[in-house]
Amino acid sequence: MVEVRTYEGDALEASRFVNRVWGEYYAAQGPLTDFPPRLLDWVLFGNSLAPRDYRLAAYSKGKLAGVFFAEPIKLRLGARDVDATFGSWFSVDPAFRGMGVGQKLAEAMSLRQRERGAALTLACLADGSAGERFWAKMPGTRTFDSLGLWLHVFDAAAVSRWAATRAERALFSALRPWLRGEVAPVDTEGIRPYRPGDLAACMSLVEGMLTPVSLGYTYTVERLAQQLLYRDMPRTWVLERDGAVRGLVNYYTLQMNARGPLTVALVDLLTFHESVSSADRKRLLRAAMKDMVEQGASVASMMRSPCVAPKMMLGAGWVPWPGGMRLGCLLSSPDVEWPRSPRVFTHLR
Repeated sequence: MVEVRTYEGDALEASRFVNRVWGEYYAAQGPLTDFPPRLLDWVLFGNSLAPRDYRLAAYSKGKLAGVFFAEPIKLRLGARDVDATFGSWFSVDPAFRGMGVGQKLAEAMSLRQRERGAALTLACLADGSAGERFWAKMPGTRTFDSLGLWLHVFDAAAVSRWAATRAERALFSALRPWLRGEVAPVDTEGIRPYRPGDLAACMSLVEGMLTPVSLGYTYTVERLAQQLLYRDMPRTWVLERDGAVRGLVNYYTLQMNARGPLTVALVDLLTFHESVSSADRKRLLRAAMKDMVEQGASVASMMRSPCVAPKMMLGAGWVPWPGGMRLGCLLSSPDVEWPRSPRVFTHLR
């Protein structure tokens, strides 16, 4: 007998469960993300805007059999911002395979969304994964084109040693002369860590950044405050001009495992006021990249989106890379009006 109810554990237990289950399902398929408790605490357990309602678990005779976590968000859908959730870490213990655990979790999440007026769950689905196959069978699921990445390799030798397949190792070895590694010294005039007093200016920048987006994650002031500063998890740098914040870079680090661990810096937000010169944009980005190296990152990654100009990324030594992911809209209401040719912005979780 499987019972689905609100998750009873903490971020540490959730981290251990998700990492173990994902390891059993996906370790042979390529690099595997390690989800530390501090990440789950930042996004969910320590986030006052993410109540327990959307943290679901399946239990069988008191044993944890599966989890499905989601964060309530504002979703950009065409020209409107609607209530939705951002879901991830959907995990079913292989020991309970065939017992309908995943189906029960999805049905419970769908019910809670309807009760609270949420239009759908937004998620990133790995191409060809068990998760993508599961959601493809669920009514109301819609997927969109693959999500590409921007990539900057700081230590090509480390990435080559770490890569999961022989072909990837050969590719990174061959590309080493073109992968700009060491970050050159940066003039940091006007560049400093984010402070809570910067929130209003940063919100204005993020609202401007999201102007071209027609499908994806968007922000309230309260959610942005959590995104930019929470304990030791996110790192946010701003560019100040004439007493006003005119640019920001927000990133965090986590570990990915293939042939050993590798520290990756993931950029969630990168935005500037229109008055900021191209040189200053690159300067802020490079200052953040230097900080990434100091935090132990061997590579940096960011989702490609209509919010960031390719010219700037290429000029700072970043290269376009296949993401191996696609945007999934799950458990959607039947009356959702989808934008034509959606311009997507999301985070990689």
